[in-house]
Amino acid sequence: MGGTDDPSNLVEVTIEQHAELHFALYLEHGNWQDWLAANGLAGLVSHEETARQATSLANKGRIPWNKGKNTGPNLVVSEANKRRVWSEESKEKCKEAGRKNKGNKRPDLREYAKKHGAENAARRKRDSNGRFT
Repeated sequence: MGGTDDPSNLVEVTIEQHAELHFALYLEHGNWQDWLAANGLAGLVSHEETARQATSLANKGRIPWNKGKNTGPNLVVSEANKRRVWSEESKEKCKEAGRKNKGNKRPDLREYAKKHGAENAARRKRDSNGRFT
């Protein structure tokens, strides 16, 4: 563990031996990185699973970046709306717009409702050509 890449400090090993050496280091020092390396090299765990576990173990005990932050609706907009003063004219315009939009909101149903009555507009069926009957 550690050391330089000097040729006298390097040892050539097979993949199986490399896995065994990582396992020995895990037993000696208890580093989770050696445990994951040993399992990955031995083929016990896929590369994707090893990467997932490494990310999970690396973040254990850390406080999430968004802990304690407000994640609800946009607070700046809601605060601005609380302070907004609506004139009587604006209130009346909103009420009138709400009254106009009640009923048939789909333009394709307006003509059908005129011909067949508003109560039947919601029960329309399509024919084999995709047209409303």
